[in-house]
Amino acid sequence: MKKLRMIIDILMVVLLPLLMAYSLIGEKLHEILGISIFALFIAHHIINRKWWTNLFKGKYNSVRILNTVVNLFLAIFMILQPISGILMSKYILKNVMISGTASTMRKIHMTLAYWGFIMLSFHLGLHIKAMSAKISKHMHKAVRIIITVLFLLIAAYGVYAFKKRGLGDYLMMKVMFAFFDYKESKVKFLLDYAAIMVLFGELAYLIQSGLLLIERKKK
Repeated sequence: MKKLRMIIDILMVVLLPLLMAYSLIGEKLHEILGISIFALFIAHHIINRKWWTNLFKGKYNSVRILNTVVNLFLAIFMILQPISGILMSKYILKNVMISGTASTMRKIHMTLAYWGFIMLSFHLGLHIKAMSAKISKHMHKAVRIIITVLFLLIAAYGVYAFKKRGLGDYLMMKVMFAFFDYKESKVKFLLDYAAIMVLFGELAYLIQSGLLLIERKKK
C-alpha cells in the first residue's frame, strides 16, 4: 500500500506542471491529463481515508490546524476544478458541456487551477519533513547540506518564476485569459513551474517547522 501511495503521489506531482501548460500541450491532452489527475486524487483519498475518519478525533494544535485547513481547501479546489473543466470540455466529455456557460466556467476553472497548483505544492511541503527524515538517515551530512542548498536556490528562482509568469494576477483574478509564448521551450516552462512548486513547498516546510518549534516550547 505504501508503494502504491508513493506512485500515486509521484504521478500527481509530475502531471501538475503539465496541466498548467495546457495550451502548449494541446487542449485534448490537457483534458486527458485532467481526468487522470482527478482519478489519482480520488485514489489518494481512498488510500488515506483514515485522515477523514479521524478529522473530528483528538486534539488540534497549530500544526494540525494548518494541515487540516490546507487539506480541506485543496480538496475543495480539486473537486470544483474538474467539474468546471467537464462543463466546458471540447473533446473527451463534450456531450456534458452546457451551452452558454463556457466563458464563466473558463474563469472559474482557470482561477481554481492556479489556486489548486499553489495549494497542492503547499500540501507537498507539509510532508517534506516526514519524507526527508526517512531518506536523510542514509545520507552523509555533506550530501544533506548540498541538497538543502540546492532546493533553497531552486526556491529562490521560483520567486522570480512566480513573478515572471504572473501567477499573482491569475490568483487574484486580475487576468481572465492565460497567455503563453508558443515559441518558448516547453521544458523551460515546466522547469519554471517546478521551481514554483519547490518555492511553495519550502514555504510550507518552514511554516510547519516554525509551528513545531513553538509547540515544543509550549510543552
